[in-house]
Amino acid sequence: MGDGKNWVWEEPKAKVASRNSGLALTVDPFTRKHDKIHIFDDPKQLYASTRTFPVSHDQVTVFEAEMGAETYRSNAEDLQDAFAGLILMDFSTGMIFDFITTGKKIGVIYERLLIPGVTDEKTAFTYLVEAPFSGVRTKPEMMHHYVVRIDAQRKRAEWIVDGKEFFKTESLPVAPKDILVGWGLFTLKPVDPEKGSMSVHGQGATGIWKNFRYSIP
Repeated sequence: MGDGKNWVWEEPKAKVASRNSGLALTVDPFTRKHDKIHIFDDPKQLYASTRTFPVSHDQVTVFEAEMGAETYRSNAEDLQDAFAGLILMDFSTGMIFDFITTGKKIGVIYERLLIPGVTDEKTAFTYLVEAPFSGVRTKPEMMHHYVVRIDAQRKRAEWIVDGKEFFKTESLPVAPKDILVGWGLFTLKPVDPEKGSMSVHGQGATGIWKNFRYSIP
């Protein structure tokens, strides 16, 4: 943050338990927010792997996990209001490859973060993708098998749910290099220039994750 300050994506009353043979994280209600910077405002509780996972230069790299979710006092039809996420982050290029779910709806976040020295206002972007005709349906706490396949050589990425293609891009702006795997609970509401954070209104959520896998077939 500058000036020797740090921002921690951590809720003071987060609870971790076992559910559906996986790790369940509950924050109810959300309280963390930032009134100026959305990448600080969005994550309420975020965990990340202790190492990065290299993306192959000439083979497909695969990231997998199972995930389920449930939200409380939120609009579960609005992916931005409260969700659990499987987060794939490459801070060296700014590229983000996420799956998100409210327990009633599933989506993808395809993003290139605005990182000083890496990207600028012209090269950074955020796309929130829904796929109503994918044939994938969900419900609270229902576990799904999520796969992200990255073909760096061909600048291609695919998001797959339960074996069904959910989204793909064949025009990555840059080849990802090293992926940090994350999981947690989030919102995705733009910060209002005058009112500040709009992300917290008494809602909460539970996310469940298990069976993380990384492979280069």
